[in-house]
This record gives sequence, structure tokens and C-alpha cells, in this order.
Amino acid sequence: MQSHKNEISSSSLTNHDLVPTTAEQRTWKTANFVSMWVGALNNIPTYVTIGGLVVLGFSPLQVIGIVLVASLILYAALTLNGHTGSKFGIPFPVIARTSYGIRGANIPALLRGFVAIMWLGIQTFAGSTALRIAISSMWPGWDSFGGGSKILGIDLPGLLSFLIFWSLHLLVLKSGMESLKKFQKWTGPIVGIVIIAMLIWALKTAGGMSAIYSLPSKYDTFGKAFFPFLAAVTGVIGYWATLILNVPDFTRFARSQKDQIKGQLIGLPVIFTVFTFATVTIVGATAVAYHTPLSDPVETLRHFNSPFLIAISAFLLSSATVTVNVIANMVSPAYDLANLFPKYIDFKRGFYITAFLALFTFPWELMKNADSIFTMLNMIGGFLGPVAGVMIAHYFNIKKREINMKDLYTYRGEYMYYKGYNYRAFLATVVGAVLALIGQFVPAMKNVYEVSWFVGVITAYILYIVLMRVHPPATVTMPAHVEEERTHA
Repeated sequence: MQSHKNEISSSSLTNHDLVPTTAEQRTWKTANFVSMWVGALNNIPTYVTIGGLVVLGFSPLQVIGIVLVASLILYAALTLNGHTGSKFGIPFPVIARTSYGIRGANIPALLRGFVAIMWLGIQTFAGSTALRIAISSMWPGWDSFGGGSKILGIDLPGLLSFLIFWSLHLLVLKSGMESLKKFQKWTGPIVGIVIIAMLIWALKTAGGMSAIYSLPSKYDTFGKAFFPFLAAVTGVIGYWATLILNVPDFTRFARSQKDQIKGQLIGLPVIFTVFTFATVTIVGATAVAYHTPLSDPVETLRHFNSPFLIAISAFLLSSATVTVNVIANMVSPAYDLANLFPKYIDFKRGFYITAFLALFTFPWELMKNADSIFTMLNMIGGFLGPVAGVMIAHYFNIKKREINMKDLYTYRGEYMYYKGYNYRAFLATVVGAVLALIGQFVPAMKNVYEVSWFVGVITAYILYIVLMRVHPPATVTMPAHVEEERTHA
């Protein structure tokens, strides 16, 4: 056993952040996973996503139903894929080696990393707009600072707000994942206080709950609502789908399997639904009071009478966006880069490289043509759902929740497949992604595209199992020595 550990640690395919976590590193309890989700959910991007469903014509109760269904599906997918990280203590790109191959794992990891870095830039810019409002509320001259001159296509207050907000991300993981655990303990609850304050304001502004929850829906019959409801569920899942892949990056630090399962149960279906109730109530109140729903909380804050309250609320909302950015868009690329160049890049270096690359996405320019960039990101993201399907199928159906740990870190083992690539995983992924995305280009299949995540995941899941059964790789039988490597949950 010890010799195998020595072989893993000395392999050219690893570094200290890619090896299995030790018992001392497994410090995340149920409360830490709850805090992670509180921080990930209570922020501007999630608020805008939920509020956008009200803008699209769903009633407040329908939106709550959409999020409840989506969060239950997300919970199932996250705990299934998170099981591997919790049991074996390894991150997403290393787990991907089991199904895609030692070299092939870099492809889904880099796709995931690219999407994450692009979203990191976009959401950092979105958070910086809230920070800009917070500053200008207390210093009215801030918006005119620089005399309207532009640098790199953005005015000076906008650029400085972006850089200040971007720099906050660098503080969160200065001591690795333990820093994130501490940071998210206070951001989520504090933003919760802001949301509660906004909720009280909303009820007072709208004249009570009944006026808000009497808002009509444009989908007022089962027939009208069925496909839009499914499409909305898919959209909510799609927003968090990338985290399904890299959730092992967090669950590898779980004290036990029970901690990650219970923590995510409280954090997702429960907290997400409660946050949705507050959000749709606030957005619904703006529809009652201003005759149009405001899905952007920053726009809603502008209606507060106190500049001080606007500044504090905007700052706290923007700070929570840091948490979701780190969880969804920084941890994964950091591990992905470490997996690509394990000899030169560890997790912390990967984290700083990720943050640096986000600067060069120039998100204010991307947002000038938002439809095109979102279409591109959604298409690339369309490949990530099938990746989750392949990984879940391999772990639960093909290998029955066992991993040959030693062979994860060698070019001569079970996961070498053919020259480091498992064609079955790639074929299942491509077919799943094509079927999921084809509706974007073929009008007759539009309904398929509206439930693209389900189509991609289910297709890849089934096809991968079929391919592995019909044409199993030469090393599909687990060697006897793996018995020594088994770690039980």
C-alpha cells in the first residue's frame, strides 16, 4: 500500500494537489457544504436568472416550481458525481482519466476550463457594475472620474471598478480551499440579510403578498406551460451544469460521504427554493409597483431612498458574486491547468493563472455582442453535459464505484486505453452533444434543444455503457492488485 502511494506521489502525472487527499485534509463538514451553496446561490447572477423567468411571463408560483424541480435534479447529479471525490479524494480532471483516458482527460478538462474562464470574466464585470454603483452612491463624482476618457474600450471608473472587484478574488484562495471555507461562512449569511431587507421593502411597496402572487402567467394552461416549464428547468440546470463536473474538487475534502450528501441536500433543494421565494417576491413587487418586473437587483436597489443603503447593499451583493465565481469558475480551471502541466503548475498557481487570463477576456467588449458570446459558450457547454453522463456511467455502471488508484498516475496502466484516449467516451460525448444542440440549427427539432441538457446527458450515459459492453477495452477487467487500493466511503 505504501509503495503504491510512493509511486503515485513520484509520478510525472501528478503533484501535491492531484494526489488523493489525506485524512487531515478532509475537514469539510455538512455545514461547510451548506455554506458553499448559500454563498453560491445568494448573489446577483442567480437572482437575475430567477428574476428572468418572471420577466419571461411565468407566475411567481410557477418559478418556484421550476427551481424546485431543477434543484432536485441538480442535487441528484451533483451527489452522484461528487461521490467519487468524497470516496477517493481526487479532483475532476484526475477522475476524468478513468473514462476518457490518461491523455484524453485533458480535453474535457480544458473545455470546462475555457468556459469557466470566459464566465469568470463576464461575471466579474457584472459584479463590478454593482461595486461601481456602491462607490458612486457614496461619491457622486465617481462616475465622471477621468472625464469620460476610455481605456481598452471602457471608461476609467468602469475599468477601476472591474480591477478592484477582480482583485477581491485573489484574496479568497490565498491559503487554498481552507480560505474559501472561511470566506463563504460570512458572505452568504450577510447577503441573506440584504435579501431579507429587500423582501420587506418589496412587501411594503407592493402592498402585501396577495398582490404579488396574484400576478398572471402567460402560460395559464397545462398545454401552454408544459414545454416552456421543461425548457426553464433545463435552463436553470444548465446554469449550474458545469459545477456537476467539478464538484469532486470540493467533495474530495469532505469528512465523509454523508457530509457531502446531507450538506448538498440542505444547500440545494432547500436553500435554493427559499432564495427563489424571496427573489420572485421582490421581482413580483417591482412588477406590481412599476408595471414591469426588474430582474436585476442592482436596478431594484436604485429605488431605495437612502444612498447609504444603496451603497452597502450593492457592495454586499457584489461581494457574494466573488463566492460563486470562485466556486463555479476558478477552482475547476486551477485543477485543469494543474492536470495539464502537473510538473509546473499546482492548484494555487493555476488559480492565479485563471484570474490573470480572465482579465484578457475583456468582458465589456464581449457584452456588446452578448447574444453571440452566449451562443458560443452554450454550444461549448453543450459538450459538458454529456461528459457528466459518461463519467457517471463509468463510475457507477462500468466500474461499480471502484477506481484503480495506482493506474490513474501511470502511462502503463488500465486507463491508458489506446495511446491515452478512450474513443468510446469521446464518441458518446460527441453524439450526445450533437443531439442536444442540433435543435439550435434545425427548427423542426427546437423542442429537443429546449431540453438539451437531459438529451445530452442521457444519450451519452446510455451510449457509453453500450460501447463499453459491445467493445470493451483490453484492460477493462480490473487487476487483482486494485483490492489493495480500495477506499471505502
